[in-house]
Amino acid sequence: VGLGRVPERDDMAPMGASPALTLSGNGEAQARAKTLADWAQDRLRGALAPTAVQKLVVTSAGLDAAIARVVRYSDLIIVSQPYGEGSTQVQTISLEAVLFGTGAPVMVIPRTAENIGPFERVMVAWDESRQALEAVRKALPALKNATRAKIVMINPPSHSPERSDPGGVICVMLARHGVKADVSILAKTMPLVAEVINRHAQDHAIDLIVMGAYGHSRFREAMIGGATRDMLETARLPILMAH
Repeated sequence: VGLGRVPERDDMAPMGASPALTLSGNGEAQARAKTLADWAQDRLRGALAPTAVQKLVVTSAGLDAAIARVVRYSDLIIVSQPYGEGSTQVQTISLEAVLFGTGAPVMVIPRTAENIGPFERVMVAWDESRQALEAVRKALPALKNATRAKIVMINPPSHSPERSDPGGVICVMLARHGVKADVSILAKTMPLVAEVINRHAQDHAIDLIVMGAYGHSRFREAMIGGATRDMLETARLPILMAH
């Protein structure tokens, strides 16, 4: 089940403002929400899977909690690319709300993506982290349906317990589910890990990238960057993430 929404943002009024001022944009937001819901209903008519559309109107201060509450029972949450040119704060809030507030897998769709799926060639960006393992578990349906699965590691740590066989344990785990994967060890030949991942995915005609999200704190990722932030900003392919 996929769930999507395009929130209409209404900024909060200053402290001490009257309720009438605070809610002055509510009527417009309700109308906009109905327009979006009608658009989604029309687009989903005749879909292969059962669908439902629910409009949501909340103030910006309660947006993250409201989104997490509504979508927490979904099997898969689909969101638009939250960073880069044309992105909005609402998209960033929505992504973080579903990643940290639901436990469900999240698929990020790049703005430039066309004709999404089927995912015949799936690549896992593997760094032995808890987040990456959780992403692999959530991506098992896609991995089992893929015709090819690749495990990609960039500069595996020399102190890792798995240093003698990088990627071997995750391959054994996948094999128990009938997924045969091959491992590629890559050097960080570009300034950003995301650039290496994107280049490898392009060279091997990958359809879907699987990776963990936010190994560091969100504050640190926002201030100094990180693989998650870089991937979300430069995404050219759908990314299936979990935290």
